Amino acid sequence: MEDQLSDLRLAVTEALEASRTASQVYDGEGRLCWVSEQMLQLAGADPSTEIGYGSRIAEGLELPLWASMLSPEARRELREDLEKRFTDGPDMAPIWVSPVELNLAKRRRPVGMLGVTVRASDGTVAGTALVFAPLLPARVLALVSEGDEAMFTRMADLTEPRRRPAAVVFADIDSSGPLSRLLPTPAYFELIRRFTTAFDDLVACHGGIVGKHAGDGASAFFLAADADHHPAESDAASAALAVALAFPPAVRGIVADLAEDGIGIAEADCRVNLGVHWGANLYIGQIVTGGRLEVTALGDEVNECARIEQVATGGQTLVSKTALERLEAGAADRLGIDPMTLTYRMLADLTEIDRKALRDAGSLAVVDLAALTDR
Repeated sequence: MEDQLSDLRLAVTEALEASRTASQVYDGEGRLCWVSEQMLQLAGADPSTEIGYGSRIAEGLELPLWASMLSPEARRELREDLEKRFTDGPDMAPIWVSPVELNLAKRRRPVGMLGVTVRASDGTVAGTALVFAPLLPARVLALVSEGDEAMFTRMADLTEPRRRPAAVVFADIDSSGPLSRLLPTPAYFELIRRFTTAFDDLVACHGGIVGKHAGDGASAFFLAADADHHPAESDAASAALAVALAFPPAVRGIVADLAEDGIGIAEADCRVNLGVHWGANLYIGQIVTGGRLEVTALGDEVNECARIEQVATGGQTLVSKTALERLEAGAADRLGIDPMTLTYRMLADLTEIDRKALRDAGSLAVVDLAALTDR
């Protein structure tokens, strides 16, 4: 009989693991026997963390790992609820939902706890599965699911802000003010929607993280020392430059599609200006409020990159010397760039009127890659 109960629990844990939910499974005696990888990631567990396998509910919930996630009141309510279900048996509903508040990333977050009692064919309790899920309507969850999962995962990894090296990209539409006045508002909105979508898709494809969007402006960060995407500084710089080189053609394609739909816009009306820079020690982390989830970076180099992009005109792609010199030879060759043939100019030589650029980044050496490529 015990083998049958064990097989039932195994089937449940395999299904929950495949669902990628934050979940736990207790055996029929109320001992913790399995915790999903997602649950452990939420709790901030590492290989040395005491999880409490084999512990009964009352004992296990007091371990530091779970005590840090649940308030004393929440632990008491959960303990009483689960113990009652283990002792009262068939009189209790096999499926139930309870609201729970979890302490995650120093914030209290309401979630729904779905409990399922697993029974053998003779009614013997094989175990209890707990699944923790956000208390959000299905239509809101569907909206969130439209985002790029890998991007969201990278954003989730930045719960704790700290200093990180990264490449930075800023982009916007040249002369967007006049363009917005010439086009019907719905048409201009469609242009910006496609512009933003194309930028975000390229950033996601190259392992970056989208930063703030403001009007027709967009930004992104490509973190170095990222084992999954950019283990070396050259990888991060290469990814940023790949996006900067691929984005103008993407925008030209957007303009051509809109023109085919009858919107009065031509390629010359919608050139994209870009700035690319390197930040050796940016302070990067999440900003989570009731209305947004985003990653932001602070540091002098972020401001400098913004100034580089502000100076760019007529579809220029201005890249700083510090960003280009992060490239290893193989990475530069794949991008079609020969660093030995580049001639840089001081940003101050490219503008006489942008006082902020002159003040913050006038001494930076930059080169216009758009003038050196056929893209």
